[in-house]
Amino acid sequence: MTQKDGWRVLAVCLALGLATLGLYAPAFSFGFVSQDLLWIVNNPHINQGLAGAFGWAFQTGLGNAWQPLAWLSHALDCQMFGLKPGGHHAVNLVLHALNSALVFLVLRQLTGAFWRSVAVAAFFAWHPLHVEPAAWIVQRNGLLCAFFWLLSLWAYVCYAQNLKSQISNLKFHYAAAVVLFALALMSAPVAVTLPVLLLLLDWWPLGRWAATPERPAAKQTVFLLVEKIPFLVLSIAACVMNTLAVHGNQILDPIARLPFRIRFVTAGLSCFRYLCKSFWPSDLGALYPFVMHPPKLQLIGVALALIVVSMVAVRVRKTRPYWLAGWLWFLAALFPALNLAQTGAQPMADRYMYIPSIGLWMLICWEAHDLAAAPRFARAALGGLCVLLLAACCALSWRQLGIWRNEGTLLARIPQSEANPFGHADDAAYLLQQGQLVQARTECEKAISIVPNNPKVQVLLGDILLGGHNIDEAIKRYQSALRLDHTFETARLELGRAFLAQNRPADAAEEFRTVLHNQPRNFEAHNLLARICLMQGRAAVAVAEYRASLSLQNNQLDTLNNLAWLLATDPHPEIRHGAEAVQLARRACWLTKNQEPVFLGTLAAALAETGDFDKAVETGKRAHDQALAQGRKALAEANLQMVDLYRAHKPFREKPRP
Repeated sequence: MTQKDGWRVLAVCLALGLATLGLYAPAFSFGFVSQDLLWIVNNPHINQGLAGAFGWAFQTGLGNAWQPLAWLSHALDCQMFGLKPGGHHAVNLVLHALNSALVFLVLRQLTGAFWRSVAVAAFFAWHPLHVEPAAWIVQRNGLLCAFFWLLSLWAYVCYAQNLKSQISNLKFHYAAAVVLFALALMSAPVAVTLPVLLLLLDWWPLGRWAATPERPAAKQTVFLLVEKIPFLVLSIAACVMNTLAVHGNQILDPIARLPFRIRFVTAGLSCFRYLCKSFWPSDLGALYPFVMHPPKLQLIGVALALIVVSMVAVRVRKTRPYWLAGWLWFLAALFPALNLAQTGAQPMADRYMYIPSIGLWMLICWEAHDLAAAPRFARAALGGLCVLLLAACCALSWRQLGIWRNEGTLLARIPQSEANPFGHADDAAYLLQQGQLVQARTECEKAISIVPNNPKVQVLLGDILLGGHNIDEAIKRYQSALRLDHTFETARLELGRAFLAQNRPADAAEEFRTVLHNQPRNFEAHNLLARICLMQGRAAVAVAEYRASLSLQNNQLDTLNNLAWLLATDPHPEIRHGAEAVQLARRACWLTKNQEPVFLGTLAAALAETGDFDKAVETGKRAHDQALAQGRKALAEANLQMVDLYRAHKPFREKPRP
C-alpha cells in the first residue's frame, strides 16, 4: 500500500466512524429498556463490576446463549460508568462505528475494490436494520461478535494472500485468525458458521480452490479442509457450550417446542422478509410474530423467490462469482439465527441481519458496478444513486432510532401489533412495571386471545392479577399455566408466592420444594423456603436455605443481608454466628458501595455480635446519617436506637418468634 493509499484508507475509516457516531448521537441520552434492566441493572452478577462476573459469565445461559465475553463487557461498563445508561450506549455505538470501518478494511483487503467496499461499509453502517443492535444495550453480544469475527476474517485473508510468499509472520496471521474466532464465539454463538464462509471465500475472491503444479485439485481440497479444522473444532465446542449453558439453566422458552415443520416454514419466510426489509425497510421493530398458518400461495411465492435467486447465483457463478459468494454469505451467516433448532420465541429480529447483510450488500454493490461499466455516464449516475440511497438510509435510521428512547416508545412500535401476541405481552409487562394494572390486563388478555395455550402469557396475567390483590384469580392462571406445561417452574414459583399471599405457607412450601426437585439450582426457591421457615419459627432451617441459595448465586443483596441479620440478631445463641454475619454484611455493603443504609445497619449489628462495639457504633451512625439523608426517617430512628445499645456494649437481639 502506497502512502497515498494509506491516507485515503484512513480518511474513509474516519469518515465512516465519525458519520456513524453523528447519526446515532441521540442514543447517548437514551435510557435503559426492560431487558437492559433485567439482564444488567438488576443483575447482581453484572451491576457491581467485573469482580462478581467472571465465574458466572462462563456458566450462565441467560439470554438463551453462552456469551461470556458479552457479559464481562457489560460488567466492565458497570464498573466504569455505574448504572448511568449513557456510557453503556456509548460503548455500543463506538463498537458499531468500528465494525463499519472494519467492513471496509476487510472487503478492500479481500477483493482489492476500493469504492465498492466503501459502499458496502456505508450501507452496513447506516441501514435502519442495524439500529437495533447499535441502540439496544443488551445486544452488545452481536456487536462484539461482529468485531472479533471481522478481525478474524481479516487475519485469515492476510494469511491466505501471503501463503505463497511464505512471509515471516504467516503463522501469526493464522493463529490470530483462530484466536479472534474463539473470541467471537465467546461473544455470541452466531459466529459458528465462519469455517463454511472461509471455504466459500477460498473459492471467490481468494481463488484458492484452483489446482496448481505443486498441488493438484485433490491435494488442494484436502489442504483447505485440513486448514479449517481448528475453526471447526472451535465451532463444535461453542455449540456444545451453548447447549450445556442453556439446558443447564433450564431457561428454554415454552414456545420453543414448536414442531419442526412450523420452524422450517418460518425460517423460509424469515429469509424472504429479511430480503424485503433490506430493500424496503418498513414496519421495523423489536418483536416479530410467528406466522403459524401462512397462506399457501404466499409460501409458494416465497419458495419460488428464494429458489430463483439461488439458481441465478449458481448459473452466473463463472461470470459473476460475487452472486454465489454474496448469496451464500447471507444464507450461511443467517443460518444460526433462523431458529431451526429453536430456543426462543422470536422467528426473526433486525439484529440477526448484522453480519449476513454484508454478503447481501456485497452482491448488490458488485452487480451495480458491473452494470454501470459499459455506458460512459453510468458510473456518475450510479454514484449519485448510491448517495441518494445512503441519504434515505440515514433518514430512516434516524427515525428508527427514536423508538429506542425508552420502553414506552419501543412498545408503541410493535410490528403487526394486532397479530403479535408477544408484542402485547411485552407491553403488558411494561405496564405492570409502571403500576398501570388495568391497561396491563387489557394488553395481556389481547395476547391470550391470540395464543390461549401459551403458559408464559398465562403467568404474566397471573402476575397482573396478583399485583391487583386478586389472589384467587391469579392462582387459577398459574395453575392453568402448569396444566399447559407442567415443567414450567416459573409458574410454580409464582403459584407458591400466591399461596404465601393467601397465608397458606404449607401449600407454598410444597410448590417451592417441587421446584427444587425439578431444578436443584433454583436459588429463588431456596430463598422463599427460608422465608416460610422464618414464619414457622424454624430459624436453623432458614439459615440452611439461605446458605444453599447463596452457594448458587453469591451476589444476591437481599439474601446476603437477610442471612447476616439472622446470624447477628437471632435470640437463640445456637443460630448466631457473628464472624459469618460480618463477612456476609460486608459483601452486601461492598456490592452497593456502602450506599445502602439497611445493609450498613446489618453490618453494625454483626460487628456488635462479635464484640467490636466501637466499629458497630461508627457503622450504625453512618447507617443513621444515610437513611436520614434519603428521607427514610423510620429507618434512621431504628439505627439510632441500636447505636445506643452498642454504646452500652450490648448487641441487638430480635424478639423470640412464636
